[in-house]
Amino acid sequence: MSRERYLLDTSALARWPKPTVAPVLDELSDRGLLAVCGAVEVEVIHSARTAKDAQRARWLLRGFDWLAMPDDIWDRAIDVQVQALHKGNHRALSMADLLIAATAERHGVTVLHYDGDYDMITAITGQPTTWVAPAGTAD
Repeated sequence: MSRERYLLDTSALARWPKPTVAPVLDELSDRGLLAVCGAVEVEVIHSARTAKDAQRARWLLRGFDWLAMPDDIWDRAIDVQVQALHKGNHRALSMADLLIAATAERHGVTVLHYDGDYDMITAITGQPTTWVAPAGTAD
């Protein structure tokens, strides 16, 4: 992978232990090329089973670069959602994915994911996204 930076989606983060994902994320992490944002943190905390798990996850996320989510991120996410509506697939896109994609687009980074929703978003925005591993290899 190139020297570009990546906004790490929860779908990729959750699969870090998988043998097809670990080498990719380990290398990018070692090179300081991974970032997260508030929407990723909210998703991670949502999946925590205990308060201690949530606290640990928040601490671990602080090891990545942090990308701010200013108000115009919401405007862009809504714009993409409306464009998806015109294509008939607006219900497939989660609010978190729309916000993460808008954040990545604003900061000029690539979304690193394991989620087909980003293919739909890219079809609308043209922004760079990449699968952390080929679809079906890290389920």
